[in-house]
Amino acid sequence: MKKILFILIFFYIHSFADELPDLGSTSDNFINKVHEKKIRHQILSQAYSSKLVERDPELIFYINKLGARLLKGVPELNSKNTTFFTIKDPTINAFAMLGSIIGIHTGLLYAANSESELASVLAHEIAHLSQKHLPRIIEAQSKDKFKTSIAMVFALLMTRSNAQIANAAMQTATASAVQNTLDFTREHEKEADREGLVILNKAGFDERGAVNFFKTLDKANQFSVGAAPYFLRTHPVTLDRISDIEDRLKDFPYRQVSDNPNFKFIKAKMKAFSGEPSDMINIFTENISNKSYGSESAENFALSYAYLRNNQMKKAREILDSIIHLKKISPMIVELEANILKEDGKFIAAQMLYEKALFKNPNYNAYIYGLSEIYIHMNKFEKAVNLIEKALEVYPSDSNLYKLLAEVYSKQQAFHLEYKNLGEYFYFSFDLKESVNQMSLAINASDANFYDKSKAEQRMKEIKAEIVMYESIK
Repeated sequence: MKKILFILIFFYIHSFADELPDLGSTSDNFINKVHEKKIRHQILSQAYSSKLVERDPELIFYINKLGARLLKGVPELNSKNTTFFTIKDPTINAFAMLGSIIGIHTGLLYAANSESELASVLAHEIAHLSQKHLPRIIEAQSKDKFKTSIAMVFALLMTRSNAQIANAAMQTATASAVQNTLDFTREHEKEADREGLVILNKAGFDERGAVNFFKTLDKANQFSVGAAPYFLRTHPVTLDRISDIEDRLKDFPYRQVSDNPNFKFIKAKMKAFSGEPSDMINIFTENISNKSYGSESAENFALSYAYLRNNQMKKAREILDSIIHLKKISPMIVELEANILKEDGKFIAAQMLYEKALFKNPNYNAYIYGLSEIYIHMNKFEKAVNLIEKALEVYPSDSNLYKLLAEVYSKQQAFHLEYKNLGEYFYFSFDLKESVNQMSLAINASDANFYDKSKAEQRMKEIKAEIVMYESIK
């Protein structure tokens, strides 16, 4: 069995490595922007197609907002071109990759005791990007080694839910090469620590979150069995590093920073979906009974979601009512209430709740998706189209919105518009070839007029040109 796993991993690594661009000579100061764009596209294509990447709209919204707040103080990076995604993995880790991409494990969310702690890790990874640490490492490595390293990162991303495959991968010589190539040097770590503190300060977080997180890591390491947490292996914490951070903290005046209320609710929601509903009900009920929690309201929030997942609507509503007053400070309470109403078949009440909530938070993705789905369910297609098209003005690259539009037009048997929007859905999901297929169907749809066909043909031409550009990069 193990031999087969090694063969599968080896085949995946080397077949994928052949698709990666030629990065040029190691004497280049930095990677060509076109090369980096292709690498970014391939990484995000893998991420969007992986079942291990979180799709929860509230988590995505929260992490993107947190990232954007930190990026405001980093003029070297374009916040619109910096992408964050979260992997379903209980280990404590985060990583920066070429193409201005930052990955976060759900385990990091669980481990962070405050929003400033979480922000300190993201600020550290953002600093790796702004200081171009990966290109600087690549400059000192052979290009073939780097190809294998990136391929192995994809392999590990795809196998994280299977410990046997992941462990087998880490035992191979190729995995050792990944560790040698992607682990940041101590010099880079110190630089990211220093820049991360500045980023935290500019964003208004507590700079001491960095040291506090190191203490959290140290505690996790003491109670872990076997290897240290991933973050410690890829970001080695030394006494010298901690001392350096503590010295630099003297330059920042002490300030007490309150967490965004959504921080605790995001953690609670992720936990509520991390296991079987009945098991989670037992865990949260016991925690509440023993007062073993960081936040009682967050624990009740998680318990309500667990009951919802277990189709116990009455209990879900009962628990929600104990925290319903918090809907004034967190849109996540409203989203929970709307989900309970929908599952209970009370669509008109859910519609009214969403419509009212959107006045206060007009760009909250979860509300937009939820209300759109209700309009579609109730055959209120015009309302759905108007809502989604208005949202696309704010989020023009949101693949989910195009998928919802396609669903509306499918219900109306408007085939050209269905395929056209599916084409955009796949384009913004980084599947260009399927995007072209859908655009071709849109062009040939029986209800497409000359104007429709011309626009779809032009769009398909643009996407094909992008495919050719990527394929031409060697």
